[in-house]
Amino acid sequence: MSFMEEMVKENIPIWDACAETLFVKEMQTGALPPEKMKQYMIQDSIYLKHYARVYGKAIYHSANLKDIQMYYSVLNFVTEEESHIRLAYLKQFGLTDADIEAGKPLPENRNYIDFLLNIAERGDILEILMSVLPCLLSYSYVFRKIAAMPKTADSRYFDFIQDYAEEQYFEDCKSWCAFADEKCRDLSAEEKEKLSAVFQKASLHELAFWKMAYGE
Repeated sequence: MSFMEEMVKENIPIWDACAETLFVKEMQTGALPPEKMKQYMIQDSIYLKHYARVYGKAIYHSANLKDIQMYYSVLNFVTEEESHIRLAYLKQFGLTDADIEAGKPLPENRNYIDFLLNIAERGDILEILMSVLPCLLSYSYVFRKIAAMPKTADSRYFDFIQDYAEEQYFEDCKSWCAFADEKCRDLSAEEKEKLSAVFQKASLHELAFWKMAYGE
């Protein structure tokens, strides 16, 4: 089992808990109040702005072109590809970039952002990688899981769900895991344990983010 396979296996219980939050369950059934989805979109857009900054740090600290290209490809996904459906929802809710810039992160979101930025400031490229991957990988896992549930296609939020459940995103996640495995291949057990703790903490922040809407 590769390092990333171990990371995923160890954190599946946390990601399953994400799927069981009231917010995600109501998104799956379509029962989620639009105001809750609007608030999520605002908070997630605030989060993604800082998430993108972390990739900027990763690019800065990368020592070879291959790594720079990989981080840039993910940054491009976050800022361009992922933004299409998000922008459609923001427009639907009548939200502008100015509204997002004026928004304040809720405590759970602020904690997550601070965690990422503190990791980025330390400049350890592998810690940065382990801090950002749970967001990407857990979204694929959670949304593929709920997309497979009965009647999910009837949800008013199915377009959003489908965006993260699609096969191409799943394949991209496998590529990012392969990249991480290559970077971590020669690490000692102690170094891997340290990175594992970062990965798990980021996964727990993901869970807190999903619980945020209902204060679970």
